[in-house]
Amino acid sequence: MGYVREVLSGDGVAEDAAALRRAGASQVFTDRRGTTSSPRPDLERCLNSLKRGDTLLIPSAVSLSSSVEHFVATVARLRARGIDIYSLAEPALSTTPDAAAAPGDVLDALDVLRRRLVSVRTREGLDAAIAAGRHPGRPRVMTPERIEIARELRTQKRSYAQIGRALGVSESAVRRALKTVAAPSVAQPQAK
Repeated sequence: MGYVREVLSGDGVAEDAAALRRAGASQVFTDRRGTTSSPRPDLERCLNSLKRGDTLLIPSAVSLSSSVEHFVATVARLRARGIDIYSLAEPALSTTPDAAAAPGDVLDALDVLRRRLVSVRTREGLDAAIAAGRHPGRPRVMTPERIEIARELRTQKRSYAQIGRALGVSESAVRRALKTVAAPSVAQPQAK
């Protein structure tokens, strides 16, 4: 059996499912995109269909778990039922006899899993904020109104430092804003 979950929009779920089939999965269960804490009905169906002696194939531990603790608990639950797990991306986290790894390799793989899960949760949070109309990150100091004023002051031969003081922003903020606005949208041919 195999299990794959679309972790982020644009994930290659079809490619992961194909890789699991090539690795020997007779059936692949797939949960579509949701947050790391979203219900995963196909995961439960997959886990319930596994029998003693089966191996659960996954493309990556990230697709199976929402945290390192969840991954360890899921592996322990499967091992108690006599079921192995094999991760194509992290063989060190696999429990099959041929995938036995040194303890240091397992710890390294768990650390990589932890970092990848943090990255996934961060991306989910950013996507949710953008969908709600919020724009995460530091607010821009050079608003369209300030850029227009800066442009006008530059035509009056004012320095970037003078413009920055007049607008209450740094000289570099003025330079960046005017450079970005003045940048041509189409590359100009180079003179020879």
